[in-house]
Amino acid sequence: MPTDYQPEKFKTFYKAFKSQSVISDRLLIDAFGGKRSRLFFPTLKDRMLALGDVQKELEIRLAYFDRRWHEIVGMVRRIDAVRSLEELVELHRSLNNIAVELFLHHVGVMESHQLITYYRHRVTEKVIELVLDRVGKPPCPFAWFNMGSDGRQEQTFFTDQDNALVYEEEGSSAVDDYFLEFADRVVHDLDTAGFALCTGNIMPTNENWRGSYARWREAMEAVFNNQVQENLLRIIILMDVAYCAGSPEVGERFIHKVHTMIHNHFDALMTMARSAVMSSVGLNFFNKFRLERSGEHAGKFNVKLFGWAPLIMTTRVFALKYGIKATNTVARLRELEAGHHFDDVFSRRLQQAYLVLTRAKMISQVEAIVSGRKYDYYLDPAVLSDDEREELREALISVEVLQKLAYNSFFGGML
Repeated sequence: MPTDYQPEKFKTFYKAFKSQSVISDRLLIDAFGGKRSRLFFPTLKDRMLALGDVQKELEIRLAYFDRRWHEIVGMVRRIDAVRSLEELVELHRSLNNIAVELFLHHVGVMESHQLITYYRHRVTEKVIELVLDRVGKPPCPFAWFNMGSDGRQEQTFFTDQDNALVYEEEGSSAVDDYFLEFADRVVHDLDTAGFALCTGNIMPTNENWRGSYARWREAMEAVFNNQVQENLLRIIILMDVAYCAGSPEVGERFIHKVHTMIHNHFDALMTMARSAVMSSVGLNFFNKFRLERSGEHAGKFNVKLFGWAPLIMTTRVFALKYGIKATNTVARLRELEAGHHFDDVFSRRLQQAYLVLTRAKMISQVEAIVSGRKYDYYLDPAVLSDDEREELREALISVEVLQKLAYNSFFGGML
């Protein structure tokens, strides 16, 4: 009989159909089909025509990304060849503009992180190389470190300097004078190249963030043994330290020392955990956005302070508790999952929260760029679609769940 179907023939197809592992034509056509997007197709031929439109649109998008990719590769290669700061400034500006444009073409958060972190790392290396050409060969091996979002490989459209400088030799005023001049010039040139001066003075021009390895070791002992608020901030900043340039051996030695210090001072980790779980999240008791009621930010909330930062901080303390050395937030979450400290569902929920909150932060940056105002991390939820607002709300709820888990894990529910 014509209806005598063969079950084996359809089992694989049906399994894929139920699991939604095969992309539906409807999703593709709704996304890229333009005028042919409709409730249903009168005929199979209409479906084929709509998919043809999808193919054309995808080919246009692929050609666009291919063109941009080759531009980026070419510019990064030019960074290696430049001999003046002026050329470097222009290349950095051009790459930043491409990064924003790509984001507005729906390039994702992690892709943006990777791209921006990569070319800014190369710009920083070139600035250091150009300075070394002017000040001469260093008297001893040194390492330049990135911290903050750069140390976590989480760069977005606006950046400032969060750096440290460590060198091997101690006790020579000539060595100290050389690296003071070196730090002054690098910080100045990074500022010229588009890395704004750190308002918190977390730069090697500040002697607290520059010194010999021996001096750093003594300073860290003092900081870890006296956890006043200022010292706690220094500890937190150091937990995202990453080697950038100079001697890899000096870099590895210093990072190992930082991790040894936190391992030997669990009380410092407890202090960081207390700060993380007590950070406010941008939802009120009814899970509505906690918006500013007056002033220039009325109707907005600080997406960094009340969403993104609590997630970063709380993920960090869990990673440090379990000896995870990765600094990137998503990498930390994946290692927490791999170590069975978080289950896969919770880990992916937090990864999604990170992507949503970072995307919201990047949207607020684009809003500042478009309006010409100074960037201040404030976001008006009204600029988001209904779905985006709901995703943001769910992300903030996930952060609160993570904070509650940290509260129970570190303090047994008693704080």
